[in-house]
Formats: sequence, C-alpha cells, structure tokens
Amino acid sequence: MPLYQINKKLLPIKIHFFLVMAGTAPILPFLSTISKQRGYSPVIVGLIFTILPLPGLLVRPVIGAITDKYKCRKTAFVLNTVLRSLLINILIFIPGSVVRAELNDTDVIKSPIFWLFVCTVTLYKVDSMTGTVLEDTICIDILGENKTEYGNQRMWGSIGWGIMSIVSGVCVDWYSKGLDHKNYTPGFIISLICSILDIYVVSSMPYVQNREVKAGSNDIKRVLTNIRVQSFLLFVLAFGTLLPFIWYYLFWYMEDISNIYHPETKPYIKTIQGFSLTIQCLGGEVPFFFLSNFILKRIGHTNVFSLMFFAYAVRFYLYSIITNPVWVLPVELLNGITYALAYAAAISYAAELAPVGAEGTLQGIVGTTMEEIGAPIGSSIGGYLFNHFGSITSYTFVSGFALAVCITQIIVQRLINRFSKNDSIKGERSGSSYFTVDPHISVNDNLI
Repeated sequence: MPLYQINKKLLPIKIHFFLVMAGTAPILPFLSTISKQRGYSPVIVGLIFTILPLPGLLVRPVIGAITDKYKCRKTAFVLNTVLRSLLINILIFIPGSVVRAELNDTDVIKSPIFWLFVCTVTLYKVDSMTGTVLEDTICIDILGENKTEYGNQRMWGSIGWGIMSIVSGVCVDWYSKGLDHKNYTPGFIISLICSILDIYVVSSMPYVQNREVKAGSNDIKRVLTNIRVQSFLLFVLAFGTLLPFIWYYLFWYMEDISNIYHPETKPYIKTIQGFSLTIQCLGGEVPFFFLSNFILKRIGHTNVFSLMFFAYAVRFYLYSIITNPVWVLPVELLNGITYALAYAAAISYAAELAPVGAEGTLQGIVGTTMEEIGAPIGSSIGGYLFNHFGSITSYTFVSGFALAVCITQIIVQRLINRFSKNDSIKGERSGSSYFTVDPHISVNDNLI
C-alpha cells in the first residue's frame, strides 16, 4: 500500500488552486512594471495599488455572508471564474502606452486610458479576492476536522504560480526581443487559457452546502469580541501591510538595481523576475504549505506569526544590501515562511474560530483585514517611500518595521497568555455537518 493515497474527490480543488494561481502569475506580479512602462510615477503606482483592494472592503465580507446565508457558494464560485476570463480579455485589448520618460501625474490622472486600466485591474483584483474567500471556505469545508491540512491542498496553487511565472517571463522576453519595451501579450494569453480551463473544473466540483445549519449574530459577535481574536486580526493587518512590498514593489526594485548596478541584465530581466516567482513558490511555498500541518500542530498559530515577522525583517534587509538582481533569487526561499506558512496559519486559525454556519463570513473578515485594509496601507506607504527615498532605502525602513512588529507581537501574546482567561472562544453547536460531499470521500486518510 502506498504511503500516500490521493483522494480523487479532492482533485478538483487541487486542480483549481493550480489553474487559478497559474493564471494569476502572468498578470498580478507584473502590474507594477507594466505601470512603470506606461510612464506612471511611484506616487501613481502607489495610488493604483491603494485603490485595487478597496472595493474588497465591502465585497469580500458581503460575499462570505451571502453565500453562508443563501447556500449559493458553488454558483458564486463558477460566476467568479467566468468573470475573471472576461476581465483578462479586456486587459489584452486596452491600448498600450509605452513612454521613455515619466509622465506628469496630473496628465496621467486626466487620461481616460489610465482610468480604463485602473478600473479593469481593480475589478480583476476584486474578482481574485472574492475567489479567495470562496475557494478557501470550500476547501476548509471539504477538509472537515482536518483544517490544518489546508496547506497540502493550497500548495498546488504555489506549484501553478511557480511554473507559469518562469514560463510567462521567458515568453515575454522572447516576444519582446528587439523591442525597446516589454510586450506582455503572451502572459495575458497564458492567463486566459488557464482561466477558461478553470471554469470547467469549478463547475464540476463535488460540493454541496448543507441548508440546515445557520450561525446567529451572537455567535459571530462572541468570536470577534474575544481579545485573542482581536489580537490575531491586528497582526493579520500588519501581515497585510508587508505583502505589497513583495507583490507589487519587488519587481520595481529589481529593475532599479539592474539599471543602477548591472545594466547587462536588462535584456532578460523578465526571465529573472519570473524565475524569482518560481523560487518563491516551488522552493519556498510548496515545502512550507506541505509542512504547515506538522509545524502548526507543534508550535501553534501565534508562534508562526512571530517567525513570519522575523523572516520579513531578514528578507527586507537582504534586499537593501543586494546590488545584483540575480542575488535576489536565493532570498526568495524565505517566501515559504513569510507567506505560505503564515497564510496557512491565518486560514486554518480562522476556520477553527468560525461558528458553524459562518465559515465564509469569518474567512471574509480575515481576508478583508489582510488584503483590503492592510495591503492598501502598505501600498500607499510603499509609493511614498519609493518616491522620496528610492527602492533600496525603502526596504531598509520596512525591515526595521517588520522587526518592531515581531517584538511587539511576542510581547502582546505573552501578556494575553498571562492575564487573559483561558476560555473557549468558539461555542459548540449540535446538529448536522455544515457541508456535504460524496460519501466516499475520506478526508481523514492521508490527504495530499
């Protein structure tokens, strides 16, 4: 008998994670350099990435609450995937605007093409955020009591992201050979193909919500007013403020050090950037998503967050002293701690805290705190720092901030453990399971 048995009924969620992240990789990480190529200043780029998550402040928790109440999570999931395909088509055909010099901010803001670009990528980002709530909640539901096994499913998304990052980077460099600028059309086409395939996968997923169990507002209030949960959400917010410095500003920084120190790397900088994402995912995220169940059971969710903030401090400090974009590549192995392990801890902890029948609602709150509140704060700070101090010095500042948050989080958790009552956060509710799947699914046996 093999050591691990792949549960065929869990294959759709694995394949979905692979396809959705493979389709996102050629677009989201390159938005900052696409914007820079259009002549947008760091202030404008910071504005774009501040705007991107804001609609999610409303959309993500509302979608979570609606799908909890009306039991329409799978339908919403399919529609979400279809909308993503339509938005990619729009992005492909938005008129390009490649300039050699930085444009005046006022002229940019007055441009209709700028606002078409901003509105489309904002809708794309909101669609991605909504999809995250739906896919994470569905995955957690299917796993049942094995919530810490979430990382073993989510790692397939990292595999998809890692593979398509380098593929799209190479394709963009090849397609742009001989041009003064990069043509991102191959990346958009790859993304569209993955999205179309994903429509079939999510529509055939064997998942049905149980319509008998509902959570009351008092159940949610009891969770959200607990000091441990409030502390958890506060540091999820801090986690979110650090993410844009990887998601949106890392490639900008890599192009800066390429231009300043090693201009010979400019013809293949997209390949280097794509390879950095591959290392982030395959070298960092996949191992730590796979090991997340083992690690979380042994050191706990709050200690994982302390480790994450310390790893961010180290990672950002290394960026501040590197002068060759190639040397960024080994640093990206830390993404396993700074993203995969921390994200798995946040999702599984939220799932453990959620009252039965309100899983989507609490996942929406956690996601909103991280990406719709924390990320815009980080994006606006990043835009200001990059504009006034440059990318290299900015990472020195953010490294110090991450270290300060790490120390603060450790102190706060010790105080809570010492003075807070060791009461039960999540009240138990009798009744049938909140979800139903094919009865042949055995979620307890070697889930990989």
